[in-house]
Amino acid sequence: MSASKPLSLSQLIPIDKIRYNEQGLIPAIIQEGLEGRVLTLVWMSSDSLHKTWEDQRVYNCQGSVVELGSDLLITGWRYDPACQSLLILVECGSIAEPQNEFAQVSSNLLSEVFEVICDRRDHPQEDSYTCKLLAGGDNKILKKIGEESAEVVMACKDDDTEAIASEVADLFYHTLVAIAYHRADLRQVYRKLAERRR
Repeated sequence: MSASKPLSLSQLIPIDKIRYNEQGLIPAIIQEGLEGRVLTLVWMSSDSLHKTWEDQRVYNCQGSVVELGSDLLITGWRYDPACQSLLILVECGSIAEPQNEFAQVSSNLLSEVFEVICDRRDHPQEDSYTCKLLAGGDNKILKKIGEESAEVVMACKDDDTEAIASEVADLFYHTLVAIAYHRADLRQVYRKLAERRR
């Protein structure tokens, strides 16, 4: 596939620290990175792991391709040394080359963005837009939330899916800034959503 790989495998997971079982294998959970759906579990050898990275196609320990859809892009790897297992995050479809720290989409993206915002709050940087928002307090932050909410409404009225995605992303971001400013716990939001889902 034509999508570029911005990182090497060794930068994503500690290759030299991976422990395989007596058969030279490790279990790898393949998860859809954006929605968090578990797609399958495969056993990998060192060779199939490297081949998976190089080809951007998931291979099992026998060297056979695990069919997960076309235009697969591997967006993240996590290794759990305690459980001796891998989590491989993937996306399907045409993916543009990552351009910033949030471009590698994962299932816990909101939490990751929130952590960055909290870090900006606790360690201000002069040229940071987030820091300027936080310095402006509620007046500045809540004004932006109001503006972004209106823009979400307008994008929906125009039935413009690209604009809807962009404006909702802006609304999410500014809402996370408000949560961080008031030092609320994002996990409380997740718990409320979980309660409503039940």
